Order: sequence, then C-alpha cells, then structure tokens
Amino acid sequence: MTILLLATVLFVFPYNSDSSSDIPYDNLAYPVLLVSTGGTETTTGSGFFYNRHDATYFVTARHVLFDETSVELIEQFPLPHLLIHKAEWKQDDPKMKWILVFYGVMSAKEKDELLSVAPRSVASKEAIQRLYRESQKLRLRRAAATLYSYSPKPSDSGLNQIQLELPKLYQAGQIMYHPSSDVALIRIATPKKIGEQNLLTPIDGVTMTGPGILGLGKDTVKLFDDVLVGNTVYAFGYPTSISQLNPFMGVKFPLLRKGALAGKNNSLKTIILDCPIYYGNSGGLVIEAERIGFNTRFSAIGLVTNLVPYAGKWLQNSGYSIAVPMDFVEELLKATSKN
Repeated sequence: MTILLLATVLFVFPYNSDSSSDIPYDNLAYPVLLVSTGGTETTTGSGFFYNRHDATYFVTARHVLFDETSVELIEQFPLPHLLIHKAEWKQDDPKMKWILVFYGVMSAKEKDELLSVAPRSVASKEAIQRLYRESQKLRLRRAAATLYSYSPKPSDSGLNQIQLELPKLYQAGQIMYHPSSDVALIRIATPKKIGEQNLLTPIDGVTMTGPGILGLGKDTVKLFDDVLVGNTVYAFGYPTSISQLNPFMGVKFPLLRKGALAGKNNSLKTIILDCPIYYGNSGGLVIEAERIGFNTRFSAIGLVTNLVPYAGKWLQNSGYSIAVPMDFVEELLKATSKN
C-alpha cells in the first residue's frame, strides 16, 4: 500500500505575518510517536521522518529501539569521566552483584579505559571484555512497532499509522544505528512519482495507511557548527509519561516545548537546551528559530536524547535537556549509502 508523501516546509517565516502561531502550522505534523510491543511490555518514543532522494527514513534515538548491554561484577569501581554519559552502575538489590551498563557500541579505546580503572581480578577483566564483545551488535528492545503521525493539512484529521516488523527490517539492513551517538534510522519507504503526486512505496516489513506524512528535507537541516546559542528552540514529541496520566491530553497527541538554545558542548558535540523533557520525548525533533532581518528561518538542528537531572535528596529534572545534532544523522546516512 502506498501513502501520499508531503515534502518538508521548514522555511523563512515573517514575524509580521497574519498567522496566529509562532511557527508554520504544518510544522506541527512533524512529530511521530513510536509505540513498540513485545511480550507483556510496551515502550514509547518520539521521532520524525526524513526525506532523501532515495528513501524516506524514520529517525529516532538509538535507545528507543535498542537495549543497552550489561554485565555483572562483584565489585564497583569509579567510571572514567569521559564515559559517564555512556556507562552507569545499577544495583536493584543491595545483596546482588553490581551491574555495569553500557549504552551503544563500545569502542576499543573505551574498553581499554575501563580496563585501566577496573580491579585487577580476572573476573573483572573478563566481564569488561564480554561487555565489549556483546555491545558490538545491539539487540532490539521489541519485535514490533507502530508509528503514528498527523497530516500537515489542518482540514485533515486522519491519523497515519505505519506498522513495522522490526526483526525483519533489522535482518535486512533497513534499521541502522550510529556506533558512538544516540541516533538510529529505519528505512521505511522509497519515493515514487505518479503524475503530480509524490507517493511512497513501503519497504518489505512496513505497512502504511493514512492521509499523508510530512518529512524533513536536506535543505532544511542545520549542522552543529552553524547552530546559534541563545536562539529560540522548539522540541516536538510525545511525552507519554505525562499524557498517560492526564485525562486532558491524548496519548497519541504530540506536545510542543519552547525554550532557548542554552549552550553547545564542543568536545561531545551535543546541544544543550533550556527546555525540559520527559519519558517519551526521546528521539523528538528539535527546531531552531533564527532571526534574519524581519524574518525567521526555521531549521532542524537535532533530536532530543537525554533530560539533565540534578541531585538533591533525589534526582530531579533540572529543566535542561540534551540534543544530538543532525551531523550524526547525516554521518549515519552517508555510512549506510556506502554499504
């Protein structure tokens, strides 16, 4: 089955427009909700569609689709500072062994850093070596997923639904993840033009129904070096941890957060947002509003990956969040095209 493809409209938008919204109305159709199922558990995440010349991709955070890797150790040890954002200790029961969790693919350099600070026991060394080996091929969290999004036409209330057979897509190489950054892609369809209509032909393992989707175009993307601290940002997504508990919000209804681009971490190549996020926001699109004369240019700059906690009596949401820049999405697409 094919579905109408509606190309991107992130554009220069005048401040003195008659529009009642600060952003183009159709941009509210960018958020995509992912609901993944398997066994008795259901997980959710956010994302967006990205249109390229050869295919349309669903983009989200890697941890939305893939499990972390972990090993048990008898004793805990301080983690190297540069790995704190990738590894952590867990202990569900004080009587149990410590569990070292690693997020993503561990590099040989990161393995050596862990070995350099770990106890010299044979068991500890072997556990870290096993953690390294098992992280080289990440495991899917769930067997199936459904993507939900709304039409960019205000008059069209239909809901897009895209069914994904995740193991089938993963085995066929249609699901890709970045080895060092929290980014993943799913190739969902290839473009097909019939008359004046731009249609999508689903990839094997994808079933599509709905009025039409809105995806980014490459000319709307802004890379890390050009992102400007202090500009207004909008984070799109589905914070299901809020909407599931609140009768005033629909679980399948996207929410928008507005904040400021608070800073950039050049060493880790991440974007810091003065914009709180919650469970379910991971993978959501971040748009920067850049003032150019009397106009505003809206650009896609990245995707939300982490909230930033602060420690008091317990960990709390600081109101800041982390976004991965679009550079890593482009890197992953470039690597995929070579395979």
